[in-house]
Amino acid sequence: MKRIFKLRSELVFSAAISAIIAIIFAIILKEFILGSFLNNSKNTTEYVHDDVIAAIEYQLKNMNINDSNKVQKYMDKENSMLYLISIVHKDGKVIASNNKEIKSIDANEVVDGKKTFKFLNDNRKNLVKITRCDYLKDGCYLYYIYVGYGKLENENIVGIMTGIIFIIIFFLIIWKRISYISEIKSTVRSIAKGNLYERVPLKYKNELRELSEDINYMTSEMEKEDKKRSEFLTNISHDLRTPLTTILGYINMIKNGKYVSKDELNSYVDIMNKKSLYLKNILDDFFQYSKLSSKDIVLEKQKIELNELARQIVQEEEDEFIKNNLTLSINLMQEFIYIYVDPNLFLRAVNNLLSNALKYSKHNTSVEFNISKEKYNNKFYAIISASNIPEEPITDDEIENFFERLYKKDLSRQKEGSGLGLSIVKDIIKLHSGFVKTYKENNRLFFKIYMDIKF
Repeated sequence: MKRIFKLRSELVFSAAISAIIAIIFAIILKEFILGSFLNNSKNTTEYVHDDVIAAIEYQLKNMNINDSNKVQKYMDKENSMLYLISIVHKDGKVIASNNKEIKSIDANEVVDGKKTFKFLNDNRKNLVKITRCDYLKDGCYLYYIYVGYGKLENENIVGIMTGIIFIIIFFLIIWKRISYISEIKSTVRSIAKGNLYERVPLKYKNELRELSEDINYMTSEMEKEDKKRSEFLTNISHDLRTPLTTILGYINMIKNGKYVSKDELNSYVDIMNKKSLYLKNILDDFFQYSKLSSKDIVLEKQKIELNELARQIVQEEEDEFIKNNLTLSINLMQEFIYIYVDPNLFLRAVNNLLSNALKYSKHNTSVEFNISKEKYNNKFYAIISASNIPEEPITDDEIENFFERLYKKDLSRQKEGSGLGLSIVKDIIKLHSGFVKTYKENNRLFFKIYMDIKF
């Protein structure tokens, strides 16, 4: 038994895998970015220097650096919580600073061009400390400390990159399924245009496979219906053309006086009448089937007693069976049994069963017409059955096809009929919430109509 995975579960699993991979990549990417940022501080240090310090450095170079009061006044204007800016001598003594509490700097830090960069031990990983010392003029140096954020907001970048990586990996994982859905859509469109030979390839083991199987099943059924439709048109052409040709032929013979006696003329008329009745029966079947297929038929139901109905049917049909060397026997129940049906439609269904038995029964045998009551699936039903001995052997496959539209056992079509009779029986009984069963028992073929009993 094949195991079916739910598509929803597959998508959740794919999302989970994508998230795990994205997180791993994000961690690597984060370490790469931060590591690069730590090992090569040029971008951030130059950004800090160019953004603030360069302008201060320019102003100081154009001032008398030895005028400490003037320089201090200028430095007081550069008060900032992010920058500690000092002018120092080589020995570390502070000449002026934007923080007056700073009196000296470690002389080891006073080196032209010296730079330091590090991340602070903070939950915000992109908080940095930058120190830098540049020679100013007249033996003085510009020394500053910057504590703040670097030029790159790494956490935001990592978060964005994580999302992008997740989306890319997720779509890579499910892309084949998305493509498969597109393939299903394309195949369905092709089928809708009439290419009934098309089939959706079966992939995966989820609802998409089940959907594809259902589409293929539907297409197979449509293909069968299309074949039946073609056969239907061929059958109509044959069934109508043959008797019409016969009728027209005899009309032409009568019109041209090609008969030698009145008896011969009457025989022509009898043949024409028989063929006309055959045409009428075929057209009645076509009309009835079309009406039943329209699904808007209105049933005029009445309560009828089955034993009485069976007697009337046998009285009307018995002579026809005798003419065909058949015996029509009837077996009734001792008790009254009622059903609730549309009399005309139900009578048509029963007559079609008997007509089928009349056409296909072996000569000099009996057709049994029975009314009974039978328990099926823990429920009692009224049973109308007709059984006969077929003139030709019947296979189980043929029994399965009896109630299919346009089915004829006699493929040579030597038997007259539209091929709709038993299909009409099935549709009429279905409209009355009943069902039909057929089976072989010994050498007899049984057709049974199951109807709800009306109390």
